[in-house]
Amino acid sequence: MKINTKYLGEVEIEKEKIINFKKGLLGFETLKEYVILNIPNNEAFQCLQSIKDPKVVFIITNPFLFFKDYDIKIDDEELKKIKITNNKELLLYSIVTIPKDIKKMTANLLAPIVINIDKRIAKQIVLENTNYKTKHFIYNETKEVNKNVSTK
Repeated sequence: MKINTKYLGEVEIEKEKIINFKKGLLGFETLKEYVILNIPNNEAFQCLQSIKDPKVVFIITNPFLFFKDYDIKIDDEELKKIKITNNKELLLYSIVTIPKDIKKMTANLLAPIVINIDKRIAKQIVLENTNYKTKHFIYNETKEVNKNVSTK
């Protein structure tokens, strides 16, 4: 099927790649279906694109690329809601905010996106009892990124 996207124009996606957020994302509760799209020439970031509204897209990243010590505990009840029974089914992303001054780019480590890759269902989970916040600067951490990751 074809969808319109904010950054990549019209793209062809496989229906099997659609990820369902039963409750949507925080602030976007009415939009429940998204797809992850690769950004050309950039292995560190991807687009989480709404398939219903081309204007709604989030830049996401694997938080472990930038924050090696990112250590979280997700409540078992939250994992059950998206039918995760083992870590092999789980993908974890952080939403990234990119302001005009790219050196002030931040990742939301407080509310990661957790995806059951086998069942294509997901949830944004707000962590409890943690020191993580919605804005952690990425720029200071980029020198720690694996040298094989291209962000050009």
